[in-house]
Amino acid sequence: MKKVMCPKCGMEVIGGSGFWGTSKPYCSFCGWNLQLAKEIERKSLRQLPWTLLVFASFFAFVGYISKSGFTLFPFLFLSVFLVGGAFASWRKLRMLEASHPTAVYANALPSVMAAKESIKQARANPHQYLWSLAKPRRIRLKPVARVITIAFPISWMFIIYFEFPIVRDEIAVSSPLVTLRDLGPLLLFALIWSVIGITTIRSARRDRKLLSEGELAIAIVTHQELSGGKRRQSKIRYEFKDATGRLVRGGGTDESWELYEDMEVPVFYDAEDLGKNVALCAATCELRTD
Repeated sequence: MKKVMCPKCGMEVIGGSGFWGTSKPYCSFCGWNLQLAKEIERKSLRQLPWTLLVFASFFAFVGYISKSGFTLFPFLFLSVFLVGGAFASWRKLRMLEASHPTAVYANALPSVMAAKESIKQARANPHQYLWSLAKPRRIRLKPVARVITIAFPISWMFIIYFEFPIVRDEIAVSSPLVTLRDLGPLLLFALIWSVIGITTIRSARRDRKLLSEGELAIAIVTHQELSGGKRRQSKIRYEFKDATGRLVRGGGTDESWELYEDMEVPVFYDAEDLGKNVALCAATCELRTD
């Protein structure tokens, strides 16, 4: 687990990504993100009754259809985990409210403000090296994007050269509907693979141009949340001002898993089309400094 430092006072924060899961990090020294951490736990508690109601309705319906009382056992089994998670959220919320009363942060101590200013001076610009890079900047594709952009055209050449004659011969000896039914899974895979490949190649072309020749700005993260199921992603939203002072908003996936609210993130944008912007952590390319 990487250490997350508070963007306000520079102290190491509590929470974040860990072995047992991911929670909203907060600073026990200056109170950064404290209210967000509380709100997440409150939201988890508010969802418990509705989740139990949905599960109860589902298993009651299954039990009514099957005329069996066996559905009571899986409902009770799942309810134990739901109630256990809610109890953990309740304990954490009590700890947050007891250990960090709001009054403590209403009047910040002078020492906290002095520490904040000294840390700002010490880390005047952690992204200074980005400003020193001359255009066009040297870039390279990230490993996943590199593999997809190479494998996608090769795979389609293979399909056209080898699979097309097979499909043509199958149609010649049988009806098109039978051939389509037999090749259904392959066609579905080809469709999904095409969407992934085309999307990645388009994103790579856009990001290559932005990182190589685009303007640079330092954005502030305004929102961070987790999305997805087993393969969870950290989604961020940010805002920055261009060279003329116009406010620009954007978003993307934080592949570093290190960004949270109020933190800085380098962003590259097209000065003529501000809608074209990408955060360095979310780009399919990376800068070469070697």
